Amino acid sequence: MRLVLKARAPFAKAFTIALANGYLPTAGQHRLGGYETWLGTNVLESDAATKITDLLLRMAGEMTLK
Repeated sequence: MRLVLKARAPFAKAFTIALANGYLPTAGQHRLGGYETWLGTNVLESDAATKITDLLLRMAGEMTLK
C-alpha cells in the first residue's frame, strides 16, 4: 500500500509514516491466505487496502501547497 501511495501521489516527493507492526493485506494477499488475513487477526474486508489507498490519494489530490 505504501509503495502505491508513493507512486501515485500528486506530489514530487511523497512518503508515508506508519506505526510499527501495522500491516494491511491487499486483496491479492487475502486470496493467497496467511496469518495476516485470518479472521481474528485481520477484521477488515479483503478490499480495505484498495479503498483506503484510493481515499488517501483523493484527499492528497485536494491538498495544495501554499
